[in-house]
Amino acid sequence: MWAPLKVLLLFVALYPVATAALWIAGALVFRWRDERTPGVEPDAAHCPGVTVLIPAFNEEATIATSVVAALGSDYPVLEVIVLDDGSEDETERAAVAAAGGDPRFRVLRDPVNRGKAEQLNVGFRTATHDLIVVTDADAHLHPRAIRRLVGRIQTSPMLVAVAGAPHVTNRNRLICALQVLEAASIIGLIRRTQSVTGRVGTVAGIFGLFRRDAVIEVGGYDGRMATEDIDLTWRLLMAGGHTAFEPYALVGMEVPSTMKALWAQRKRWARGQGEVLHRHLRRVSRWRHHKMWMLSLESVLSVVWVMCLAGSVVLAFLNTVLGDSLGHFGFGLAWGVAISIIATIQVLVALYLNFRYDRWDVRSLLVGAIYPLAYWMISAAAALHSEVLSTFRGPRERRVVWDVPREVEDEPPSRG
Repeated sequence: MWAPLKVLLLFVALYPVATAALWIAGALVFRWRDERTPGVEPDAAHCPGVTVLIPAFNEEATIATSVVAALGSDYPVLEVIVLDDGSEDETERAAVAAAGGDPRFRVLRDPVNRGKAEQLNVGFRTATHDLIVVTDADAHLHPRAIRRLVGRIQTSPMLVAVAGAPHVTNRNRLICALQVLEAASIIGLIRRTQSVTGRVGTVAGIFGLFRRDAVIEVGGYDGRMATEDIDLTWRLLMAGGHTAFEPYALVGMEVPSTMKALWAQRKRWARGQGEVLHRHLRRVSRWRHHKMWMLSLESVLSVVWVMCLAGSVVLAFLNTVLGDSLGHFGFGLAWGVAISIIATIQVLVALYLNFRYDRWDVRSLLVGAIYPLAYWMISAAAALHSEVLSTFRGPRERRVVWDVPREVEDEPPSRG
């Protein structure tokens, strides 16, 4: 076999195995170091004020759940603000009705649809308190989740943001069950691993706590970025701050339940990751940001792997046509066995770590056999469609709007 072809196939084969092993090891270190006990929650006398920001656009059907859950938080000094981004439905009315006259609640309505990032910047500027929680309009906060985030951020003055732990609530379809596994065995393991180094790469919009002064200092959210939360997190890290993950800060989220909505979400995520690499990779490569090299290297290698995977698919097709004249059928068979083993270990470790929070996750093992193939193929296709191009081109000049398709059959999709 031609030597460059061997290198290509070896990289395609080993990259997912190596990254899965790294995530498993890092998550177990986090479990031993940070997760054996629930951690320290601040008592009422040591609870700084917190403002909860809920950006919303046409969320009449879902906003009440988010508002009620936020106001029901077991936290003594709280302000909840719905940022209505020019909704064309009755989002404002539904939010006000859900609050029931609670003096801790208000709506900031903008008659113009300016985008999620711009509304969040307004919220950070007008919030009463210096600690800001950002969550989605279809999210459901656990009553003690805010206490958990505050307890974590108080452990170090270097921490500028803490990511919460999302759990899938709409589980009535196969596609949703696959995302239960993804939340546990991909997102959960990655965030635990990154938290060991103090550099969680995404404090996602679904649920995160921020120090307001740190966010304002780096310029807030950028409305041109498809994933404004990843971009903000990277800028906070480059400014010298640390980010962490708090697994006890639980938040329920609704995930896409149709392929159309899932594909739109994954394209946006892929495009956003590419835009972040385009904008920040050169700066991150400087020595003063060397503590971010592992984070950025993983992002770069994932793009390279997707392109190599596409090339390997072409080669596999040629191999079939030519009757295995390239001689790598046995190699492919061995790789399939290795992937199956590492994916099984990854899922089992993830479900073990999540069992104390969500025992339903174990039932998702019923679809575990198709999970790796489904996750990798969808993610790889989205990366080829959107991430590769945006890595070279960068963000578009016009601001990003709320363009995730709505699902009217059952639950609405997550906007996270």
